[in-house]
Amino acid sequence: MKELTIVNAYQNYLSYIMNKIKKEIRLFRLLKKLKKRDLYNHLNNVNLLNEELEKTNQLLSKINIIIQENTEKTDNHTLGATFKNKSKVINVMSKQKYIAENKKGFLLEQKNKTDLEIAKIFIQKDKIEKKVHNKKLEFGEFQDLKLEITNRNFKKN
Repeated sequence: MKELTIVNAYQNYLSYIMNKIKKEIRLFRLLKKLKKRDLYNHLNNVNLLNEELEKTNQLLSKINIIIQENTEKTDNHTLGATFKNKSKVINVMSKQKYIAENKKGFLLEQKNKTDLEIAKIFIQKDKIEKKVHNKKLEFGEFQDLKLEITNRNFKKN
């Protein structure tokens, strides 16, 4: 009789451990889902940054074309007013080019940061998957142990 209570206590302990492992697995799965959501958010940000970089590159090329067109000499008898207008255009476009280059630098920096975050999330996600796998194995071992004890009790009776 005393042996039966010890076995029952041990089975209760195993059940407690198994429930604890189930909770840990559920928490790790939730964490994995959150990391997946973060990953999709970062990938979306990278796509937006790439679009903005493309637009900025197009803007820079257009500015360069305008500057180049206005720096070319057309003839030797250029009117003073035309020269003044061209120099204003070149001045304004140079300022716009400077702003666009700064924007491009900022976007590249943000893209690099986002790429690093994505890499970190992939590493964390892999670690979480390994932990879930290990917890499932641990749960299976405890389940086998519990079945083994139950089968031993049936054989004795």
